[in-house]
Amino acid sequence: MLATYGTLMRAAGGIEQLGVADRISFVQACQFAGVLYDLGRFPGAVPGDGTVHGELVRLHDPQVWAVLDRYEGYDPEREGDSLFVRRRVDLREPSDQTAWVYWYNGDPTGHPRVASGNWAAHVRDDGEAPDDSSID
Repeated sequence: MLATYGTLMRAAGGIEQLGVADRISFVQACQFAGVLYDLGRFPGAVPGDGTVHGELVRLHDPQVWAVLDRYEGYDPEREGDSLFVRRRVDLREPSDQTAWVYWYNGDPTGHPRVASGNWAAHVRDDGEAPDDSSID
């Protein structure tokens, strides 16, 4: 399972844009430990003491991982050069579950922190729609 928190969430339309919506299903809302930053066109979460709100999705075809990895700029052979890295995390909600998360692999210094940990609410409160051509 994958915990999404940005442009791959249902309201943002990233999954549809990638053409994999028929191979992914929404499970439920989720939360995990981390700090969320507004990187401009998309958010980035890093490990930390806050809470990130997202959506838990199930992939029904393992080949979808390759599509998502490309979208997130993740190359498992060159993690140091990757924009995001995919890691397994323990979820706070639903508890006693784990999921993959794409962590931002850069330095978020200088970018505003999303205090609520909720990208969808942050974008809605700013009055802007998420750019579905951007990265998670």
